[in-house]
Amino acid sequence: MPARNVARPGDLTGRNKAALAKEHAEELKQRENEISLMNAAAAAERDDTVHDVVPRDTAPAPAPAPIEVADAVDVETPMREFRVNTSLENMTFGHGNHYDFEEGVRYRAPKALYDHLDALGYIWH
Repeated sequence: MPARNVARPGDLTGRNKAALAKEHAEELKQRENEISLMNAAAAAERDDTVHDVVPRDTAPAPAPAPIEVADAVDVETPMREFRVNTSLENMTFGHGNHYDFEEGVRYRAPKALYDHLDALGYIWH
């Protein structure tokens, strides 16, 4: 037996739903346009933003003991920009360094972390 296309006479909910849909059709169409514009703006902002990667604090660091330094040397760590091809949560790289990565977001991180993620196949090329 084929499905019914006509609402049953006792289906008050179905009739109310159809009447409200017809009454608010234009309003719903405008709202859909607003939502699509907001989604497009959010996607453009996400594509243009570069986030610096820093480990999450999982425990408070102990107070360091005072150290005397004769000559401080600044060492520049080579950095790489990249995107991951899948979201990663609570990834550990080294002792006490925990990271979260979201798919499609641009990150800037040390080359060693980039090389590790690339070796595992998580870098989006």
